[in-house]
Order: sequence, then C-alpha cells, then structure tokens
Amino acid sequence: MFSGLLSTTVLCLVTSSFALVTRSTPEVGEKFGLYAYGDSLGGVPLFYADGKAFVGDSSNSTSSSIYNVTFERTSASSSSPWLANPNGTTAADTNWSEKMLYIPSSSASSDQIGFISNAGDNEITTGFVFYGQSVMVETAPGDYSTSFYVRPSSQGEGIYSLLWNVTGDDTIISISLRSVEPSNA
Repeated sequence: MFSGLLSTTVLCLVTSSFALVTRSTPEVGEKFGLYAYGDSLGGVPLFYADGKAFVGDSSNSTSSSIYNVTFERTSASSSSPWLANPNGTTAADTNWSEKMLYIPSSSASSDQIGFISNAGDNEITTGFVFYGQSVMVETAPGDYSTSFYVRPSSQGEGIYSLLWNVTGDDTIISISLRSVEPSNA
C-alpha cells in the first residue's frame, strides 16, 4: 500500500516537473524559427520573400522567391549576424548563400526588415540577441530595443511586412519576435 502511494506520488512529481520545463534561448549553432506575436497575431512564422522579411502563411504570398527559413546564431555575441537558410520544407535555391537577417539603418529609405548576403551602409546585420526567447537588438553598447512592427502587405491574404523602428503610421501593429513556436502549430 505504502509503496503504491509512493510510486504514484513520484510519478506525479516527475510528470509535473516535465510540464514546467520550457524551451530556453536557442544555443549557438542550433537552428530556430522566429514567430510574431501581437494583436491578432498568435505566433505567425517569419519567412523570406524576394529578399524581404514577412510574417504569415508563406503559401499565400504572391512573391516570386519564397522560403520558409530557419536561423542560426554563429556566436552568443551580438556582434555576429544571424544566418538564415531554407528550412527544408521548400526546395533549396541553388543561388541561396547564407543570407543574414538585417534591420534597416536610420538613414535607409525603407523600414522593412530583410535578408542580405553582403550588407551595405543601410543594412545592420548585427546586434540581435535573445532575452529569454524574445528577440532584442542591441542598438548601442548596453542599449536594447524591441521596435518590431508589422503592417498588412499586398503580398497576399494574412501576410504582413516585418518592420523596424516605425513611427507615425496608424496601420502598424507592435509585435514581439520570439523563437517560441505557437502551441497550435
């Protein structure tokens, strides 16, 4: 009787402890997806379309070059870029070379986030860090920002352009960009 009660108690404790385990920050070299969370956006995936970053169902996109992507941190330092590659659910493009996620600089003509192989003056490919499972950008030593936004796009139904540091636009939605896949995925 006592051993049966003890076994049941241990089983319940072990089961409960597994329920409390959550995914931590992706490790260096580990592949991870990014998802947008905000008003009416419950973890929609980030994808590549014609060099730009969008969130939503990539199958609805009207772009000519569309890839679901995974990311990889090459270092724990914010001075290293995050590399993007097709995640294997789409055909690999023979012209794809490790593209880096970038945010536009303050002097860029567009506020849309994108992907690039060789960054110019208007594309910032470093500064990306995790706070837990949420993405932040180190904009200056010790200064972090989460100025991620989306705006409905003309790319297709339920597709949003992923933006950085937008002001004065009533059509934008503030989001959190996270490495946590939605529970309904």
